[in-house]
Amino acid sequence: MPDWLQSDTARRVLVSAGILVAAAILAALARVIFGPILRRLTTRTKTDLDDVVLQALNRPIAWAIILAGLYAALINLDFWSARQLGLLRVSGKVAGTIVFIYATLRVFNVVAQWYTAMATEKSPRPREVQAQAVVGRKVINILILVAGILVILQQMNQPIGPLIGALGLGGLAVALALQDTLANLFAGVYMMVDRPITVGDFIKLESGEEGFVEEVGWRNTKVRMWANNIVVIPNSKLAQSVVTNYYLPQQELSVYIRCGVAYDSDLEHVERVCTEVGKEVMARMPGSATDWTPAVRFKEFADFSINFVVVLRVKDFATQYALGHEYMKALHRRFAEEGIEIPFPIRTVIMRAPELATERPAARAERGPSDAREIGEGEGPAGPGDE
Repeated sequence: MPDWLQSDTARRVLVSAGILVAAAILAALARVIFGPILRRLTTRTKTDLDDVVLQALNRPIAWAIILAGLYAALINLDFWSARQLGLLRVSGKVAGTIVFIYATLRVFNVVAQWYTAMATEKSPRPREVQAQAVVGRKVINILILVAGILVILQQMNQPIGPLIGALGLGGLAVALALQDTLANLFAGVYMMVDRPITVGDFIKLESGEEGFVEEVGWRNTKVRMWANNIVVIPNSKLAQSVVTNYYLPQQELSVYIRCGVAYDSDLEHVERVCTEVGKEVMARMPGSATDWTPAVRFKEFADFSINFVVVLRVKDFATQYALGHEYMKALHRRFAEEGIEIPFPIRTVIMRAPELATERPAARAERGPSDAREIGEGEGPAGPGDE
């Protein structure tokens, strides 16, 4: 045996090298051999959750084996001072904590994704479920990282109390400097928890903007208008605004078609015709609530017509415009066939002879209305001022 191998230091170096090689081989076996064997066993179970968890732990386990071998190899050497040995042990604890945090994050995220996919398949609003899951995952990831950093600082014998106090003062200063940003942030959290609006809903703001909710973020909410433009609304503004959500409590909603008929119309006939036209149009228009019977409700005796409203039903907000369009065309055509008149504004003009214009009221009363001429002129469709 060579002389240099007879020294204790050389033997320790060889042992440390052997530990490193063994750790590398074991890590490779864990990924190449043991991993596929375990996956074959997990495929026999009824759920695939264990498969995704095993896949997530594959890399952290390999890193843990390598770091454990490296730590054992370094500890095996005998040329460390007491201070260096203490630093090495602290480094080993920190490295182990980092690997543990890494593994925890991977397992949590794959499990959250698995449950999100399952909930999305069963939910009638999959985009809402995905948005909430993303927010929840981000929050828990931050909490895991903060907890891991505090543990690492404690392992490094760093006082945590003064750090928390400094963070409190710094957080107060940041809060004062970022009031608008924090207001939007907390408003976004409120909307994600209370859920007055969700992704996919059709909303209308009191300022007039209306469209489909594309994304509810931490700072702002994106709404896609009918013109396919995106309006970005700060969450604080949205939380303070009066919002009409056309998808709550359900997406199905009523469509109101207003009309009027002449005073000499048979109202029973008008009601029957409007109902028949409504059934025919709803039967051929996609998106209509076919189980709904159109309702006709007469509302008022107006100046020149009897006004009424026809109530139809659609399953989706966007369908109401096409349904109303087709119904008005069909109703106008049917009214023409049935002889039902849709009147237009009429103005009565009273004209007197010039010689009567300057006559005293008493003499005009004695003469009577025989010399006056009344001419009624029917005018075409007029504006609101002519009614």
